[in-house]
Amino acid sequence: MRTIALVAAKGESERVPRKNIRPFANADLVTIKLAQLAEVRHLDGIVLSSESDEVLERGRKAPCDVMLYKRDPLYSTQQVPMSEVYRHLANKVVADVIVWVPVTNPFVEAEVYDDAILIYKAVGGAEYDCLLSVTELKDYVFYRGKPVNFTPCPWPRSQDLRGLYALNLAICILRRQDMEAWGSLVGGRPYFYLRDDVDFHDIDDMYDFEECEAKYKRLKGLE
Repeated sequence: MRTIALVAAKGESERVPRKNIRPFANADLVTIKLAQLAEVRHLDGIVLSSESDEVLERGRKAPCDVMLYKRDPLYSTQQVPMSEVYRHLANKVVADVIVWVPVTNPFVEAEVYDDAILIYKAVGGAEYDCLLSVTELKDYVFYRGKPVNFTPCPWPRSQDLRGLYALNLAICILRRQDMEAWGSLVGGRPYFYLRDDVDFHDIDDMYDFEECEAKYKRLKGLE
């Protein structure tokens, strides 16, 4: 079962200019993620896809062999729905299983990817059709004016709230053919990969970028 990491990174970003390749803790997010993936033992390959030559150049300098796919710039625009992007990329890689890896989660290290891949190989198939990293919500959530995960009386403690999860998209694992057919990373029978000991923080805006960079520097002794 050929398992590859698929890293799709644009050269530009709307909320954080050049987010994926702007300086971040003496490197950049693409370079950091490829270095982390180079240490993953249960991958058969890494594919870096981008419309940007600057992004792809990071793949050429990575500490491991990285297959490069320069995609049509159209697939990096808002004009194309993400479903079509997923289908397009799945169609272009040679693999049985895809590990979808955004570069915007700098705290997810090789050990976490290995753990998730082994779990997927153990439970994937008839029981679960994908593995999704999630964050458990400890908030009191309403939907259309109704409480979703709590009762007004008796009022629960926030630490006792259970069963509500948010996709953080740090790791998504699924069969290549399913990704192409679904146009999605999410199937009908997901396995929720929950790790309280891992910071799955996704960098979305400039505040996230600066906060994560400061924390990353502290963790790596780069201050």
